[in-house]
Amino acid sequence: MSGGKFDHPARKLHARDICKLQNIGDQWHFREDGISFNVRLIWVQGKVVSYSLNKSEVILDDGGFKINISNCQNIPGGNSWIMEGQYVMVVGEIEEVASSRVVRAIKMADLSTNVVHQTMWNHEVTEVKMLLKENQSMCR
Repeated sequence: MSGGKFDHPARKLHARDICKLQNIGDQWHFREDGISFNVRLIWVQGKVVSYSLNKSEVILDDGGFKINISNCQNIPGGNSWIMEGQYVMVVGEIEEVASSRVVRAIKMADLSTNVVHQTMWNHEVTEVKMLLKENQSMCR
């Protein structure tokens, strides 16, 4: 199957980067410091600071910025495991809801059992941005 949303990588970005995304012709686009690429799927990580009663919505803090995550009730494996304080990863699509950016979760995983995930996240995102800046062909 070709042409679907999973034909492209989930872009690792900080929650604050989501505010920089521009919607151009029904396509989300990231532009910063000499790099520019389309974003079909996004990968964010952070601590769960709160969630709705049925855990369909979560607020993540990635260490300085909070982002709303929706559609958590439809992730593979269910959402009953979600708890405040957990460090999680989310892969999803960007939606604009009432002039605010929301990540519509497709996949979530608890990364709390290994502190390396949280420790390395900022470095991973920074490294990806540096690689994309040096290798523009990877931005396609």
